[in-house]
Amino acid sequence: MKKAPAYKIIGHAEPRSDGAEKVTGKALYTVDVDLPGMAHGKVLRSPYAHARIIRVDGSKAEKLAGVYAVITREDQKNLRMFGAAYKDQTIVAVDKVRYAGDPVAAVAAIDEATASAALELIEVDYEELAAVTSLDEALADGAPLVHDTAASGGELMGQRYEAPKEFSGTNLCYRFSYANGDVEQGFAKADQVFEHTFTFPRVQHFSMEPHATVAHFEGDRLTLWAGTQEPFTLREHLADIFHLPLSKVRVIVPYVGGGYGGKLAVKTEPLAAALSFKAKRPVRLAHTIEESFKTVTRHPARVKIKTGVSKDGKLTARQCLIHMETGAYADAGPRVTQKAGYRCFGPYRIPHMKTDAFTVYTNTVPAGAYRGFGTLQVTWAYESQMDIIAAALGLDPLEFRIKNLLKKGDLYTPGDTPVDCDLKAGLMQAAEEIGWKQKITKPNHGKGLAVCMKDGGGTYKVSSAAVKMNADGSVVLLTGTVEVGQGARTALSQVVAEELAIPFDAVTVAALDTEITPYDVNTNASSSMVVMGLSVQRAAQDLKRQLLRHGAKILKTKAEQLSLSGGKIVGAKNQSLTFIELMQKVFLSRSGELIGHGAYQSIKSSKAALGSPTNFWEISWGAAEVEVDRDTGEVKLLKYVSLADVGRAIHPVQCEGQDEGGVMNAIGHSLMEEMVYKDGQLLNPNLVDYRVPSFASLPKDFTTILVESHNGPGPFGSKGTGEGGLLPVAAAIGNAVCQATGLRMYDLPMTPEKVWRGLAAK
Repeated sequence: MKKAPAYKIIGHAEPRSDGAEKVTGKALYTVDVDLPGMAHGKVLRSPYAHARIIRVDGSKAEKLAGVYAVITREDQKNLRMFGAAYKDQTIVAVDKVRYAGDPVAAVAAIDEATASAALELIEVDYEELAAVTSLDEALADGAPLVHDTAASGGELMGQRYEAPKEFSGTNLCYRFSYANGDVEQGFAKADQVFEHTFTFPRVQHFSMEPHATVAHFEGDRLTLWAGTQEPFTLREHLADIFHLPLSKVRVIVPYVGGGYGGKLAVKTEPLAAALSFKAKRPVRLAHTIEESFKTVTRHPARVKIKTGVSKDGKLTARQCLIHMETGAYADAGPRVTQKAGYRCFGPYRIPHMKTDAFTVYTNTVPAGAYRGFGTLQVTWAYESQMDIIAAALGLDPLEFRIKNLLKKGDLYTPGDTPVDCDLKAGLMQAAEEIGWKQKITKPNHGKGLAVCMKDGGGTYKVSSAAVKMNADGSVVLLTGTVEVGQGARTALSQVVAEELAIPFDAVTVAALDTEITPYDVNTNASSSMVVMGLSVQRAAQDLKRQLLRHGAKILKTKAEQLSLSGGKIVGAKNQSLTFIELMQKVFLSRSGELIGHGAYQSIKSSKAALGSPTNFWEISWGAAEVEVDRDTGEVKLLKYVSLADVGRAIHPVQCEGQDEGGVMNAIGHSLMEEMVYKDGQLLNPNLVDYRVPSFASLPKDFTTILVESHNGPGPFGSKGTGEGGLLPVAAAIGNAVCQATGLRMYDLPMTPEKVWRGLAAK
């Protein structure tokens, strides 16, 4: 392997640029914004899963002292509908409510107590309707319809989504189909065909900061402070809803206390804006934890996977039927479904493949984007089935995978980006770390492996950045990437510092404000280091060219003979010029600024299955060792090894933290997390009844390994990371449980009760 060049900033664990503010409590979040005359909003939510609204009367609430505005369905008349993929949502329910928790009315008042009291005075008459709260109920013949008419389609991340006409009169809202080769021919060539069904639970993002917005309408100008992952796209949605030009909508993003996809698209913001418009003052609308549980979830799913294999262990065909439950509104459901349908084949050479993936409406909390969306549901299925097949063929699961893995340079599908790393080497390393070849001697102990890949960085991306040098030589980075805790500000600052050969702490990151910050489509899909990273690097390089060009004129030499070092322009014969000196000579005073610009835009291609080749492949390997208590069904995770292909680690400690956090996130949906419905009601919308992983859930032996092959398209060979760590966890644990007990789990989470019942039945 070619030796990587030595960097002064890249690859070093620089102090987080936001660290001091956050650990001292000085960091400003949306809930901390306090404007003069600000009112407080509260939302009245439906008690029914499905009901027609007969009457809404907010007159008594309006008369309560301290109430500034009451929003009901009458206020929707002049506003457009909205939604991430489809325009199927209104600020409050108009004709009927579609899930228990659906907003019906809202109040802005002098304080939260008054707003809550006003909600009690709003009168609503309902006609309860039959509800569908599961896939089977929603797909049944003659099932009650969540939406009586088809929603209008829309654009999401560069693609147009529409509901097929034949879905009219059903609860289906989107279908993604893909085929390569002839799947029936592939099954005919197989010596054995395996078919299994796996399910994935409904889980909640649980960001430490619930959804919050402060909105301020002044005339026809709207300003928001919002905990959002995509301020520019949110600006577009709000402009459309309120019939405003983009120039009249401003979104300011303070620090965001976690997102994981739950703060993408449109959530509380339109209702906060409508309250502000009617109250004629700024309004703060901050959810409780329970309200965030009733705002967005991850898609529960059912994956039916059929795989053909030859007697020598070669995969011949794979066909998948996927149903993603999107809840009462589409949100990002069509996009998530598309990704699940495309990613279900796994990192394997399969000559014949076919997938049909459907998005299904139900009378439950809307499901949207969630870390690695669409991928978790299908990786659980295909990596579990790989072990099932290996056992049936009498093959070692490791050797069976190696026999079928894609090689570097292979195509996942025609028209997409070639595989950009050595899948076999990573899997072999994971196996070695877990001691795969060492015989297990303890009863009820087992080991499991999994390897997964997803198209990284999103499919179609547009971003831009600016790097500004002030008159005193200090540098400011302007980037639209949202700091949601992933350390983007720090890593992007490292890129700037490396390119300009200045100390890391000489770079300041400007506050994110759509009125000032260059455009970025969103912060998702592990895209920041590649998509925004390249924009930032190009902006720094543009500024560098300007500095060298000006320096050449001043020093009377050629720009090619100059370089940057330690805040200076240096050349031959001990020539040097500090940045401050250069700025004074360029502008003839202590004034002025130089600005470098950079941008990134994905390539669109009709040859690619998703319309654009992936920006990079996010690949991860996982290995687990477990002990199963047969008396209680408890699965104890003794050891977990995670390998992440990061290309080049810009900030190694942050990369490790992202991977560790991803594994812990996945331990949740693997072993404990599940939102439970009964009779249309969510039974556990709180952290008493809904369990999330704690430090006690950590594996006793937990290792994260960064695979640095310098193979990424991002700055200095970097790739995105952060989602990959989640992908192998459930299957690796499930495979280990099966090795330990002989019990194959098909339904997540693998709770003690489920495991105990499975063992008892077995």
